[in-house]
Amino acid sequence: MCQQGKSFAAIGRELNRSKSCIKRIIDRYNETNSYKDRPRISTAKDDRNLVRFVKKNRTEPSHVLANQWKLSNGKTASSSLVRKRLLAKKIEWKAADKKPRLSTKHIEDRKTFCKMVKSWPLSKWRQ
Repeated sequence: MCQQGKSFAAIGRELNRSKSCIKRIIDRYNETNSYKDRPRISTAKDDRNLVRFVKKNRTEPSHVLANQWKLSNGKTASSSLVRKRLLAKKIEWKAADKKPRLSTKHIEDRKTFCKMVKSWPLSKWRQ
C-alpha cells in the first residue's frame, strides 16, 4: 500500500490502526526486511531438550520446566513461551491436579477397614 503512494494515515484508516503504528511497521520492514520484532530465543536443539524434560516428568509445571531449560541452555524463557513451544510440538501440557492430603482420621479409618477385611474369605471378596 505504501508503495502505491498511500499515506500512513490512509493505510491506518483502511486497516483500522493508528498512523504511528503503520509508520513503525514500515520502518522496521525497511531496516530488517522482516515484520517480526525479535529473533527467536530458542534453537531446534533447545526445543528438543524441552520436549525431553517434559517426557521425563509430564506433571511438571511450566515455570519449573522454564527453570530447567534455563539451566540447560543458559537462555531465560517464560512459562508461557514453554507452553507455546510444547503446543508447537503437539505436546499437550497439563498441570497436575492438587490432591487433598490424607488426614489422620482418614489414615485411622483405612487401618480399621484393613484389619476388618483381613480375615475375609476369597468368596466374600468376589461379591
